[in-house]
This record gives sequence, C-alpha cells and structure tokens, in this order.
Amino acid sequence: FSLEQVTALTGSPADITTPGYIVVKAEMLRIRMADPPIRFIYFMGERPDGTVIFLVDSEPPESEDYSPPGQEYPEASDIFKNVFITSRETTEGPVSDRWGAWVSSITPVTDPATGRVIAVFGMDVDARDWNLKIVGACLPPITATLILLLLLLVFSYVQERNERERGILEK
Repeated sequence: FSLEQVTALTGSPADITTPGYIVVKAEMLRIRMADPPIRFIYFMGERPDGTVIFLVDSEPPESEDYSPPGQEYPEASDIFKNVFITSRETTEGPVSDRWGAWVSSITPVTDPATGRVIAVFGMDVDARDWNLKIVGACLPPITATLILLLLLLVFSYVQERNERERGILEK
C-alpha cells in the first residue's frame, strides 16, 4: 500500500467511491484470500476525540462482518490505542470483540516527514487457531522431554536393580 493511498482515506462513507479506497480494498481482499488463517485485514484511524474508526477492511460489502469506512470500534483496547500514541507495532491477544476472539498484529503507518501516525494497519487471526498452533509447536519438545524422563526413570530403575543384585551376589 502506498502512503498516498492510506493518507487519502478519510474514514467517511464517501471513501467507498474513491479510486484509492477501491485499490486498497481489492488488495486486502487478495491478501485475505491468499492466506486463509488471516481472518481480518484493516486500516483504522483515530478521530481527534480518540475514537478509533475503520478506514477500510478486507470484508466484501455483502458480508455480515463488513465494516464500512467511519464505523466506530469502541472495543479497541488500550494496547491497540497506544499504537496511535507510541508509533510502535505490537501484537495483542487473545482479545474478544463483537466478531470473536482474535490475536492481532498492529502496525502504525506514519508520515515520514512528521512521524505522526496516519493510520494503523492490522491483521487478525482466530484465537482458537493461534492456540492450536501454540499447542502444536509445544508438543515436540514436551514429547521429547517426557521420553527423556522415561528413559532416565528406566535407567535409574535398572541401576538400582543392578546394585541390589550385586549386593545379593556379594553376600
């Protein structure tokens, strides 16, 4: 996405007909379809009063999950809002909102001249999928540890038995 495309997003319903919005929306739809674990992709802005709003999202307009430009996002966490203040990317979650429970990657889009945050780019994955991946990633080391522990116990048992038998033979 170009900085000009993102800067042109105003967060109003009028954006829907602008060429920049149409290009950004189409690219978001392509990204979403190319990587199915990513459930939502979006740009969000912040009004002067601190209200977080959608600028553009990856949902088609006919989807029940579609968020039109300017839709408020009152569920924004303090961690999410802090990206507008600190200009630092973050990952948060699982966090629940009206669409479900998500793990979100949030990256500020800043004006290179001023350093001011123009928008925030976010991508969400379902928290259940995220947790399954964590469990899946943990299984090999846990399994290896349990096998090593079992081998250690067997080795200790054999050693103890050998010591007892050696004691019997010495008597």
